[in-house]
Amino acid sequence: MRTVALPAAVTLGAIVFWVAQMPAAATVLAAVATVWAMQLIAPAVRRRSLSMDGWASELLFASPFVLFFLPYVAWTVAARPPLTWDWAGAALAVTTAVAVYASNWRQLRVGFDREFLEIMPPLHLTTAALRSYQLQAAAIGQELFYRGVVFEFLRPTIGWAVIVVSTVLFVVEHLGNRWAGAVLDRAYVVRITVLSTALATIMFVTGSLWAALLGHVVYNLFPVAQVAWRYHVNPYRRGEP
Repeated sequence: MRTVALPAAVTLGAIVFWVAQMPAAATVLAAVATVWAMQLIAPAVRRRSLSMDGWASELLFASPFVLFFLPYVAWTVAARPPLTWDWAGAALAVTTAVAVYASNWRQLRVGFDREFLEIMPPLHLTTAALRSYQLQAAAIGQELFYRGVVFEFLRPTIGWAVIVVSTVLFVVEHLGNRWAGAVLDRAYVVRITVLSTALATIMFVTGSLWAALLGHVVYNLFPVAQVAWRYHVNPYRRGEP
């Protein structure tokens, strides 16, 4: 229900802001609505693929991994936020990403426990590759959108408050995202809030979207490494049944 309610709510908000002659806010909410709506459409396409056979099934199963990120890219092209590089911002973003993920040291330790991973369900190479792509594409797409598009439209009118807006939208997406539901807990919310606030602040101070991108990519490298290690210790890697 929450995944349906979120796009509907932001769409209504976009209409209200447009009527109130606040085009920047209306545009941002309209953009957010398309991003969140695609998160409903993509899983529905994947479920449909399970009832089909042949090449059509394969195509439909893979397509959500592309569809999911189309709104991020489309709005980035429309807004054209500047991609500025800043060494200090990049270093701070990477340090922050590592520190935030390291705060979850218990999960990190279990994730690289070989004996634990070997009793988990087998992981195919294609599944590992698609999951890794999804994690890094999400990092890039979300930063282009929440630190790029949102900043480009709102920073001129609301100033530093764009940090708060960017973070709230980022966190709410993860709260409503079907794929995040399995890992949703209070500590998880705190981590993504801290990460988003830090990256948004770095973007606001340095103007470096590259720094925010790098920080999020580094943060997502940890689960990608876990996926790779899980495949590494998996029987499918050795061609066993």
